[in-house]
Amino acid sequence: MDPVSQTVDEVFSNDVLYDAVEACYTEGEEFRFEFEWGQQPKLSILATITPMHKTSAQRGRMIMTLQDLTTQRQTEQVRADFVANVSHELRTPLSTLVGFIETLQGPARGDAEAAVKFLGIMADEAARMSRLVEDLLSLSSIEMNASILPSGAVDIERLLLTVSESLSNRAERADQSIDQEIHGPLLVRGDSDELTQVFWNLIENAIKYGRTGQTVNLRASAISKGSEIRVDVIDQGEGIDEQHLSRLTERFYRVDKGRSRKMGGTGLGLAIVKHIVARHRGRLSIASVPDKGSTFSVVLPAFRG
Repeated sequence: MDPVSQTVDEVFSNDVLYDAVEACYTEGEEFRFEFEWGQQPKLSILATITPMHKTSAQRGRMIMTLQDLTTQRQTEQVRADFVANVSHELRTPLSTLVGFIETLQGPARGDAEAAVKFLGIMADEAARMSRLVEDLLSLSSIEMNASILPSGAVDIERLLLTVSESLSNRAERADQSIDQEIHGPLLVRGDSDELTQVFWNLIENAIKYGRTGQTVNLRASAISKGSEIRVDVIDQGEGIDEQHLSRLTERFYRVDKGRSRKMGGTGLGLAIVKHIVARHRGRLSIASVPDKGSTFSVVLPAFRG
């Protein structure tokens, strides 16, 4: 509950605050401290209690200010969690690289077969770190420009066809196909490179988590009387349990960590998608049915010239 809406008696029912006021009155010194307020979710409050000594009439009087630091503390926690996650994601491949280097320098020195095997694994781990760094830089750049609305015109039909063509070989290697149902022309206001990244990530994920012999379906059309463009990326994979859907766009959140890493995922792809769509003043929604597949839908404002 917000302290601003409370009576003086209710505010001073907080024991820590009451003791500080009493100490300030007794000792005549300023007290500054932080405490938690209310029920869940609790507020982080910074209290400053300052005695007034300018005149004898003011003795025993004091000024108390309460500053809400909840948002700041939450931001700091998010930053701390982010750094911890990045450190963990980098530590694993680095440890692998160090381990194989030591092996090649020691027990496997001169073993050509082991060298080929280990160097291949090391190359995969180095590529994984490179992808992670690239995604981190991409996410940082997107966040820096979050308040700037893109102003260009992007042909979504052409963009989707280009991305599909680029990923067609990957789909074929997974014994899958990409089918497009695009009702154009479809122009959106946006940044072509960023939107390419959005649909590359979504279509690539659909291929990764789709099933052998199945089809990734792309659907795009105008909605809301032409004021918006909707694109659906539909896979026929294993689907995602409902409990995970709301967290899929969190940084480093994975439904199956082992499988994601094995497939080369950094855990940042959908976070990047979410931030790009938000910068374009669009909407991202996810629907999934276990054992049937998932649909990732992006709605973007149409370009009006």
